[in-house]
Amino acid sequence: MRINGYYKWLLMLSAAMAFAGCSKDGGDDTQQPGGSSIKTSAKVQFVSRLTDASLFSSSSDADEVDGFVNTALNDNGTVVLLDRTDKSGVSYVADMIVASRKWSGFVSLGQNGTDDFDVSTIVFNNPSDRISGYQILSGSYVSGLSVDISGTVTNLDADGNVTNTNNVTVSVPFYSCRFETEDQINAFGGASGVMNVMKSVSREFVVIGTVKNDLMQALQSAVTSADSGYTAAEVFKGSEYSIFMLYATRYWGFNGVSESEITDGITAYAVDISWK
Repeated sequence: MRINGYYKWLLMLSAAMAFAGCSKDGGDDTQQPGGSSIKTSAKVQFVSRLTDASLFSSSSDADEVDGFVNTALNDNGTVVLLDRTDKSGVSYVADMIVASRKWSGFVSLGQNGTDDFDVSTIVFNNPSDRISGYQILSGSYVSGLSVDISGTVTNLDADGNVTNTNNVTVSVPFYSCRFETEDQINAFGGASGVMNVMKSVSREFVVIGTVKNDLMQALQSAVTSADSGYTAAEVFKGSEYSIFMLYATRYWGFNGVSESEITDGITAYAVDISWK
C-alpha cells in the first residue's frame, strides 16, 4: 500500500523546517580495458544508538548531534540520517534545522497508538522531492525521498595508483525502515511483498535502516527470495540492532563503513555507497 501524505502533522512540520532552511571494508572496483579501474564513492551518515531508545535523551545529546550534522554537511557531506528522533525529539530537530538552514524530511518507521510515532529525520543540503512511504504492516512503514549525494569517481591504473579524481553528484531514491519482527520482514519480502511494489516505482531505490540482530539473516533471505538481483548487506552490528543497506546490485554497491562517536551512546556511521 503506497501512502503519500500520511501523518499530516509530520509533513507540515517537515515542510516548514525545510524552508527555514574500526572500519569495515567491502565493495569492488569496476574493471576497465588494459587493467585500469574506476572506483566510485558517496557517503551517507547514519546516526544512531542501535537500540530501542530514542536518539535524544537530553538537550545535551541534541546539541552534540547538531554540531556533528553542521560539520558533516558543511564538509562535502550532503546527507545525514538521524535514526529514531521520534515524536519526543521533534522540538530538538526543529531547532536544529532552523538554526542550520538545512533541508529536512521525516521518514516514518512505526506507530505506537494514535499520537506516538517512531520516526527518523533526513537532513540534507539541497531541495528534494516530497516524502513517499509504503505500509509494511499496521504501524510499520518504509519511507523516504530522492536526495542528491556528493561523491567521487576515481580512476586507477593497472597498479592501483590514482590517475584522476572527479567530484560528482549522485541522485539516490533513499529510504529507511526498522525491522523488529519476522512478520514485518515476511510482509516486506516475498512475491507479493512491499519490496516488489517499490520496484514497480523505481528499481534503483536504496534502503538504509536497522534490523534486530537475530533477524539479519531472515531479512537477507527474504530480499533475495523476492528478487535475486537485490541484496541486504550487513553494514554494522550494534548491541541490539544492525544497520543494513538494501540495494539492486546492478546499480549500487557497498564499499564499507567507518564509525565515529558523537557522544556517549550515539555514533555516526559513514556508509560508503558505490554505483555502476
